[in-house]
Amino acid sequence: MKSYEVTGSLSEPISRVHEWIQEAETDSVALPHAMNLSSVNSKGKPTSRMVLLKRISSEGLVFFTDYEGNKGKQILEFPFIALTFWWAKTNKQIRIEGKCKMVSNEENDEYFSSRPRGSQISASVSLQSQELDSYEALVEQSKSFEIEHLDKEIVRPKRWGGFMVVPESIEFWIDQKNRLHKRELYKKENSEWKRVLLSP
Repeated sequence: MKSYEVTGSLSEPISRVHEWIQEAETDSVALPHAMNLSSVNSKGKPTSRMVLLKRISSEGLVFFTDYEGNKGKQILEFPFIALTFWWAKTNKQIRIEGKCKMVSNEENDEYFSSRPRGSQISASVSLQSQELDSYEALVEQSKSFEIEHLDKEIVRPKRWGGFMVVPESIEFWIDQKNRLHKRELYKKENSEWKRVLLSP
């Protein structure tokens, strides 16, 4: 199974994001499509966590989550987020800032049905970010759900789905031994990408 899907032809700078991820994969980086996602809560405090890129196109980058978890609630209330990719083996970093929008139910259903059954069960029984009485109780609930749905299709929970990050800026950073790191910033202006160099 591919780590993520590429749809359509990728235009610059999105194509470069894809190329750098592929370079990390070639260098045997574990989870090269993992990205740090930062959002803000209702008090304006930032929170960060790692998510996995699942689809990339010239329109944006897609990941999936629980819309009713902390992450989902924050994004639905304040859709502006920041992403960071970093790979120690290639000594490269990508920073992306943009706005999230929900993907279609059709895409949600299609991706959910492609997931391993264990992942479908987990998404069904786990109410992301909510407090648990015990971990053992969650495991038992998962086992019960699995038995109840033996030989049955598992339907995607309505609270589970994807967000697309529509980039407004993308910065490429390359480490240099002399500490004069290379930084290139692409900013979206009137549907066109403008490229500038930044001092390290």
